[in-house]
Amino acid sequence: MTTKKKITKKNTKVVRETLGSYIKKTRLARGYSQSELAAELGYTSPQFISDWERGVSSPPVKRLHELSEVLNVKVDMLFNLLVTLATEQLVNNLSKEFKKVKKAS
Repeated sequence: MTTKKKITKKNTKVVRETLGSYIKKTRLARGYSQSELAAELGYTSPQFISDWERGVSSPPVKRLHELSEVLNVKVDMLFNLLVTLATEQLVNNLSKEFKKVKKAS
């Protein structure tokens, strides 16, 4: 696997986990169980919510609007969180890779 692919894969995982933590924190603050939130979003199983919260997967973009309405947060908040975290993590990873390359030369 190339360095670029490793960085991208790592960034994706970090973003999913952070978004998942935010979803869980907000869900709990609003008093929803995973089952209740799943039902509100039209899912028959809470496994989808569990997977999002653990960073195994992310909510589909088409569900972010519904999710924002159910959790009473602005959809911009969810998108901005994703963009900010992805950017910060990418900068950190690139900085680390640059230091490794610089050290090796």
